[in-house]
Formats: sequence, C-alpha cells, structure tokens
Amino acid sequence: MSWLEDLSGELYARGVPRRDRVRIVAELSDHIACDPGCEDRLGDPHTLAMSFADELATAQARTSAFAAFAALAAAAVVLVISQITLGRFAHYPGYSNGISMALFFPALLGMVVAPQIALVAGSLAAWRAVRRRRVASIPADEIALIHRRVRVALAAGFATMAGIELYVVDFSERLPAWWLALSGSLAAVAGAGLWAAARTRARARSVVSGANGPAGDIFEDLPMLGWSGLRSRPWLLGALAALAVGFAMAAFEAHAEHSVLEGIQRGGFEGVAAALGFVALGRAIGARPAQLPAPSGESTSRGTPGPE
Repeated sequence: MSWLEDLSGELYARGVPRRDRVRIVAELSDHIACDPGCEDRLGDPHTLAMSFADELATAQARTSAFAAFAALAAAAVVLVISQITLGRFAHYPGYSNGISMALFFPALLGMVVAPQIALVAGSLAAWRAVRRRRVASIPADEIALIHRRVRVALAAGFATMAGIELYVVDFSERLPAWWLALSGSLAAVAGAGLWAAARTRARARSVVSGANGPAGDIFEDLPMLGWSGLRSRPWLLGALAALAVGFAMAAFEAHAEHSVLEGIQRGGFEGVAAALGFVALGRAIGARPAQLPAPSGESTSRGTPGPE
C-alpha cells in the first residue's frame, strides 16, 4: 500500500468526508509528483491525518454553531411575529377556549420555556465559536461542548416551532384563518431551517478529533463571572440566574398586564423554569464548571463523556 493510500485510509478512519479526502490526497499527490521522495518529510500518514481531522473538526464545529444561531434567529423572528399579530390583531382567545388543554399546555411550554433554552444554549455555542474563530485546532472536548450546546439549542428551537403549531391546532376554531395560516406556515419554514442546521451539526460530528485539552465552561465564555467566586459554587450561579429571570419577567408582565399579581405569578413560573433548566442542562451546555478530563485514553469529539 502506498503512502497516499495509507493517508486516505487514515482520513477515512477519522470520518473526514469523501470530498475533503479527495482534495487532500490530490493536493499531496501533486506535491509528491513535483518533489519525488518527499513522503518522509511530510511525516507519518497517521499523524498527518490526525492533524487534518483536528482542523476540519474545529472548522465544522464553528460552522455548525453559526448555522444553528442563524436558524434560531429566524425562529425567534417567527415567534415574535406570531405573538405580536396575535395580541394586536387576532386577540388572545383565552387559555380555556381551545380544543383541549392537552394541546394548550405543551404549546405554552414550547412558546414560553423552550425559547429561553434556545437563546442561552445557542448564544453560548455561537459565542464560543466566535471566541475561537482564529484557532486552527481546538481540543476535542471543547468541540464536543459546542456540539452539545448546538444540540440543546436546536431541540429547544424545534420545541418552540412545535408549540406554535400546537397553538394553531388548539385554537383553530377561535382564531382568524389568516393568523392560523401565517403562524403555521412561518413555523414550518423556520422548522425547515432548524432541520438544515441539524444536518450541518450531524455532518460536523462525523469528523473525529483527537486533540487533547479541556472543554472549558461558561466561566471561560464570560470571564467576569469568575470574579465573584462562582466557579466553586455553581448552585449560586443557577440561583442568581433564576432570580434575575423571575424578577425581569415579573416586572415586564406586571407592566404589560397592569397587574402586579399576574406579574408575580408569571415571574415565579419563569424563575422556577430557569432553575430547573440549570439543573437539567447546566452540565451539558457548560453552565456548570467542567470536570477535569481523564488522564488516560484518547479524547475524541464523538466519544467525549457527557449528556448527548
């Protein structure tokens, strides 16, 4: 087996897509043709393939984060349009006037809780990609963290669009046909964008990185949080975030509905939801301090421990 064949096999083993394998092998084949016997200077095919895979996995992780953020931004616009048109022109029908409460409550969670999860996870993924945009190869564990953030964000985005669709079905007998058609079609289009971003993530995860190093966490993304000693007390970070969300929503709802009681009720619900989200997803998206990596074994972007 030739040196180029060995390299192609190693690239395949690392999950490098066929198009990239062909390009890499073609470029090196031209180089060898111009400089016969240079294989020794190029190095071991296994090591060289690892280098290519590490850089490609890094680049594709960044692309995945940006694609997800763009799709989530479009989904956010759809949610805003549906809610503004519902409040100003179609008028809220009242939660008990739909077809079934079994449709209403999942729709409510999708349109109220899921967008917040998508905002946090998607923003953290995109921000990490921006911060590391000039780095050719980042650790495999960090790549895995970006992919987990993207996964959580996209899942929440899908839940948001599903919530709109369930709301459309639940109040199909109460709301104007134009609003039902507008919101339902826009949610379907945004869902297609989220699906495209999910496919981008799936392709990115197929490339296996072997670069060692820590994944980092939210304290690397937002260094100012470390100034208050929150790293050693992650529960305090979750509590402060939940209180901030609760107070902000209470103030907003009290002003919008002209009712302090409704503001307190909505703020309490949002605060509890934020706290539960921190407990359930904090480790997955790096909102809680990262654990030290195991000293032995090769780390890969596909086999990194953690929620998946």
